[in-house]
Amino acid sequence: MALRPSRRSTLTGLSAAALAGILPRTARANDFYHGKTLTVIVGFAPGGGVDTTARMVARHLVRFIPGQPALVMQNMEGAGGIVSANHLGRRVAADGLTLAVPGRSWFVEGVVKNPSVTFDPTQLSYVGSPGAVNSMVFVRAATGIKTFDDLKSHPKSVTFGSIGSTTPTAMIPVMLAREGLPIRVIFGYVSTARVLLALEQGEVDAVFTVEDSFARRQDLIKNRVVIPILQNKPTLPGVPLVRDVLPPSRQSLLTLVLALENFGLPLVGPPGIPADRLAILRKAFIDMSNDAEYRAEAARIDQPIGAPLDGGVLEAMMRELAAGVTPDVVAAYRQLSSGK
Repeated sequence: MALRPSRRSTLTGLSAAALAGILPRTARANDFYHGKTLTVIVGFAPGGGVDTTARMVARHLVRFIPGQPALVMQNMEGAGGIVSANHLGRRVAADGLTLAVPGRSWFVEGVVKNPSVTFDPTQLSYVGSPGAVNSMVFVRAATGIKTFDDLKSHPKSVTFGSIGSTTPTAMIPVMLAREGLPIRVIFGYVSTARVLLALEQGEVDAVFTVEDSFARRQDLIKNRVVIPILQNKPTLPGVPLVRDVLPPSRQSLLTLVLALENFGLPLVGPPGIPADRLAILRKAFIDMSNDAEYRAEAARIDQPIGAPLDGGVLEAMMRELAAGVTPDVVAAYRQLSSGK
């Protein structure tokens, strides 16, 4: 009499490939990062606000990724984050093992189709962002400038240090200069850390940057070496808003230039990361953002906490931003980014 195979013998006889096909896709994805290394590329030099945040986020993120992969950080500075974003879009495998924090304004260059950009910001894989930020004009107290009105009436030219002409560190000061303010912009610093050092040493008088650029130099604010005199969001009482000191005709351009504030500092991957792996990374990011240890460290260096942005939300925001930019605004942006 022929013997019928038992359930145990049937399962034992299944090949590994067949068994893998039975297991849920998410379960297999959960095993993907075990024994592997996650590489996170930073689009700026070490020591600045972008680098500080990126390293903190990456260090905590791997604790929440199933399999807890090892971590390697790589700095790839240049062109306000565009170099790293181009690399991410063209040369990085879409396997979920390489992510990037290119910076703050790089994606705007993609939206306006800067000729040097080879990535499409609407096609990248967004993991998450710590949250929205606020930018301000900080002026060295030694200049004697204490308010925005003081800046407008200052008898000498006030020098602003900037990372590059395609970043808000340059664009906002240039917009203010076009309204007749005594401002001269110095381009070419490789990171906000270098700008802050120049500010401290008196090489430049002022900077327009996000608050968390001072993550490692909070002493400059606490000791009133620098003073905030203009802000984009109403967080400091008595300090005027950028929108209120620029004419209505500049508001659409200003919205595009400062789109970075709503996105914060996104962690992104190349186009085409498998949906199950991307879902794992996004969940890990949100779990990390709610973790007490992460939040405590973020609070110590004045990073945004409490309102993280999920990668799916960032993806929708990016598509909306790209769809709403008119040719006239793009033309104005390109002219402004020329630094002239």
